[in-house]
Amino acid sequence: MSDMMVSGVIASDGSKVSGHGFSVTSQGSGEYIISFSPPFSEIPAIVGSQVNFGSAGQDTRDGVVFPYVNAGAATALTGGSDGGHTNRTFAFIARGNGPGVVAKA
Repeated sequence: MSDMMVSGVIASDGSKVSGHGFSVTSQGSGEYIISFSPPFSEIPAIVGSQVNFGSAGQDTRDGVVFPYVNAGAATALTGGSDGGHTNRTFAFIARGNGPGVVAKA
């Protein structure tokens, strides 16, 4: 089985700060499309966290969620403590089977 991991940091304006194996496009306030290249062979696990807020006063309810994930891309939504979508810098890690690997049932 070929394990694949893609990770990176995405700035609040949608630019790539660091990482490899992906591109990113900002879709509007607090919404980002992360495209994996090459794609995973199945839906990967993905986790993320807001980073570099620049103040110890950041609210612990600020976050990032991934409501849509498939083998080729993930949608990330970032927001503030009020639950509204807000542009924020965040880091993510996606891990799963690499290309050409078929998962066994």
